[in-house]
Amino acid sequence: MKRIIFIVLSAVVLSLVPATYASAQWKDQGDFFEGLAWVKDANWKYGFIDKTGKVVIPCQWKYAGSFSEGLAAVKDANGRCGFIDKTGKVVSPCQWNDAWPFREGLAAVRDSTGKCGFINKKGKVVIPCQWKSAWSFREGLAMVKDDSDKWGFIDQTGKVVSPCQWKDAYSFSEGLARVEDANGKWHQIDKTGKVVE
Repeated sequence: MKRIIFIVLSAVVLSLVPATYASAQWKDQGDFFEGLAWVKDANWKYGFIDKTGKVVIPCQWKYAGSFSEGLAAVKDANGRCGFIDKTGKVVSPCQWNDAWPFREGLAAVRDSTGKCGFINKKGKVVIPCQWKSAWSFREGLAMVKDDSDKWGFIDQTGKVVSPCQWKDAYSFSEGLARVEDANGKWHQIDKTGKVVE
C-alpha cells in the first residue's frame, strides 16, 4: 500500500515539474487567460506562453496585459500601446498612451492629450477620446469621468445614458450600478440612470 501511495504521489509531483520549470525561468508571470499567460524575461520584456510552458509570442514588448476576447494590450519600446492577437500579430497599432482590455467588443484607450475613448477590434475609434477616464463596458454600459471629476455612464454608441454627476461609481451588475452622490451617500441606479434605492 505504501508503494502505491508513493507511486501516485511521485506521478503528481512529476506532472507539476514542467509548469514549475516554466514559471521559474521568468522574472514574472501572469495568470492564464484564454489559454495564454504573459511572462517577463530577464531583459524585462513581455511575451506569452501556453499551458505547456512553450513560448508562443516572443518576449519583445515593454508591457503586455492578459488576453481578453482574443486580443491583448501591449506597449512598444516607445511606451505606446496597441493590441496583438494570439499569434502575436499587431491588429491595432501602438499609438495610444494607455489601453485597457476588450470587453463586449470595445476597449478603452487614452490618446496623447490624456483623454479616453473606445476602439473596436479593428483599431477604429468608435467613441471619441473626450473623457478624463473610462472603464470597460459591462452589460452594455461603460463608466466615464468628465472634466469635473464626476462619473456617468455611456452606451456602446457613446450616448450618455446617465449624466456625469456621481462622485464615485461601480460598473453595472445584474442591471444595477452603485453610485455615490456629492454627500457621500451610496445609491443603486438602473440602466436609464434612475435611482432605484
